[in-house]
Amino acid sequence: MMMKFRDNFGKTLNFLHFHRRRAMVSASFLTVYSYACYKSTDATNEIFRMGVAGSLANLVVESMFHFVDTVNVRAKLSDKSISSLNMARKIYLKEGIYGFSKGFSACFYGSVACGFIYFSLYKLFKSHFKDYLGDSYNIAWTFFLASFVAEFFTLIVYYPFDLVKCRLQSNNF
Repeated sequence: MMMKFRDNFGKTLNFLHFHRRRAMVSASFLTVYSYACYKSTDATNEIFRMGVAGSLANLVVESMFHFVDTVNVRAKLSDKSISSLNMARKIYLKEGIYGFSKGFSACFYGSVACGFIYFSLYKLFKSHFKDYLGDSYNIAWTFFLASFVAEFFTLIVYYPFDLVKCRLQSNNF
């Protein structure tokens, strides 16, 4: 019994040692992000509040569906035609629950950045265009510009990580 505990403890230490840089970056980011979320509740800058709320909402939605995306990507990259349910079973049997969360860090950072940029730019553009053009402007331009800029900057960071995720997942199966 003691030997099994020592062996599992050693594996945990090796895992932590291997991922310590990732853990430090994640902990630092989460600390700053949590502080920004806390401070945004009583911030006077409405654009900042809107950006933080949007990033949090985007993060929640992306997190809820990340496992579905993982199963979908692996099923598409599989050599043989396989259903999503069978791929989910295969991932679980081979890698456990951890297999569904692979590539989540890229999804995490990308969704936070995209949500913050989109919602803060939407608020900024909406007020700026309304002041500049009056009531005659079409609000669809606000949606388009905010979305375009947010996706552009997010994809510069997120897309290369997503490609690496797909490549790594295709090597596993």
